[in-house]
Amino acid sequence: MINTLNQPTTTVIIERAEVCKTIAEEYTSLTFKQLLEEATSGEALLRLMGRFFQYSSAFAPCQTCLAGYIAVRKDLFNTSNEVGLFADRSVEIGAGMFFGAIDEFGDREAPEPHTHRALALATLKGMAQFFGYDMLALSKLILQHRPTNDAIRKVHRSGGINMVVDEAHLFRAIGFHLGTEVLGEDENRVLEEFFRTKHPEIVRYLQETEVEIDGKVIPAYYWFSRHIVAEAEHFDAGILSANQALHYYTGLEDKQQIKSWILEGVREIAVQMSEFMEEVWKN
Repeated sequence: MINTLNQPTTTVIIERAEVCKTIAEEYTSLTFKQLLEEATSGEALLRLMGRFFQYSSAFAPCQTCLAGYIAVRKDLFNTSNEVGLFADRSVEIGAGMFFGAIDEFGDREAPEPHTHRALALATLKGMAQFFGYDMLALSKLILQHRPTNDAIRKVHRSGGINMVVDEAHLFRAIGFHLGTEVLGEDENRVLEEFFRTKHPEIVRYLQETEVEIDGKVIPAYYWFSRHIVAEAEHFDAGILSANQALHYYTGLEDKQQIKSWILEGVREIAVQMSEFMEEVWKN
């Protein structure tokens, strides 16, 4: 049974408050705010933002993989309102996870369908131009940073990339995704407030600037203006799918166990984010 809000009716559900509480036990976005305030030179700010953008790029492939991992588990997600193959709800559940990936690979609201990776690179390139910083030198500060590369590998493992994903891993990956969207929303608010209040001159420059990446012209500020709204939309779609997964689950595990796995995944990304922030300054 589905209620009027298209939310599955089930005795076991995940709520945003539980996701936020689990994250808060391991990480606070105030850590990111402090790091930004400690970046008192142009190079330091570019280094921090570049590594943050690089780390953030790890999540899009995880979303697409998660949608696929759910969609192939036709044995796990079925409705009691239909029989046989008509009971399958796996792709419907996967669609909510894939919703975020749609924007990652071609933003729905952008004047042109720019990927979020391209938008991030355009913002970083615009900032580098503002400070007159060499693009290759900046690239080396990011690409050769071992802690960032290690953090990306952890994200990919949690997202199940190039791995055999069992039930426990699948539901932890769902929670991991929910956690990333909450964290992304919080961090983008921190970034928007920081640059607006501490560096309005950078904001004005980015708002007035378009950069070229491989011949394609991209607004330098669009990444900032889009992401707070996008992450909230992605979380709403993701938590609906998580609750659909709980409702339609027909495996052998107790649904409380499934919920526990989901919250373990939320905690996993919070811990990883905390570790990344501790390491991001190291050379």
